[in-house]
Amino acid sequence: MLAGQLGEAFYVFVTLIAMLNPIEAAAAFATLTEGRSPQDQAQIALRATIVAGVTLIAFAFAGEALLGALGVEIGAFKIAGGLLLLKVGFNMVFAEKTDSQTADRAKATGAPMSDPSVFPLAIPIITGPGALTASVALVNPTPDHQLLNGGIFVVVALVVIAITYAFMRGSQRLTMWFGKTGVDAVGRIVGIIVAAIAVQLIVNGVSGLTNLTIR
Repeated sequence: MLAGQLGEAFYVFVTLIAMLNPIEAAAAFATLTEGRSPQDQAQIALRATIVAGVTLIAFAFAGEALLGALGVEIGAFKIAGGLLLLKVGFNMVFAEKTDSQTADRAKATGAPMSDPSVFPLAIPIITGPGALTASVALVNPTPDHQLLNGGIFVVVALVVIAITYAFMRGSQRLTMWFGKTGVDAVGRIVGIIVAAIAVQLIVNGVSGLTNLTIR
């Protein structure tokens, strides 16, 4: 029982780390807050973290209720979500529409010294469509132990959000250590993991709808 819970927690952790990608978020944060005072940067990081965490957790639980109201089975959602995540993974691997690119466009088109904490930092850089889609599938992977699964998701999500906050606060050092090439390489590696998670979601969705065991 305990081993199963730890395994579930680890799966949720790896998935959320891959989807939120704290290193990419830190690079985007450094771009969006360049030239601001340390106090402003701290406030922006805190606001973005709170908004992203609330959005992620709220959507995970509200999304499941919405699916039930629409009569959509979780298996069908896993297939649709898996296809969406697969596209997100491809974009990351081939460096298309990355967080850093989103930050560069937002900084170029935004008003001078505008607050980027909610948009584009919290949404869609930290909690994008891929993370929101994955959260619904992660909060209730099986019909059994729904309360326990939800508790595991909330705890792990808070840990990952806290890690993302810490990375944003240390963004200057991280971007200096990794450099643009390093951040790009990490994004591509994480993209492969996201693609693998997407395929597994599709497989789980097909299994749930057809009652077939796919190995």
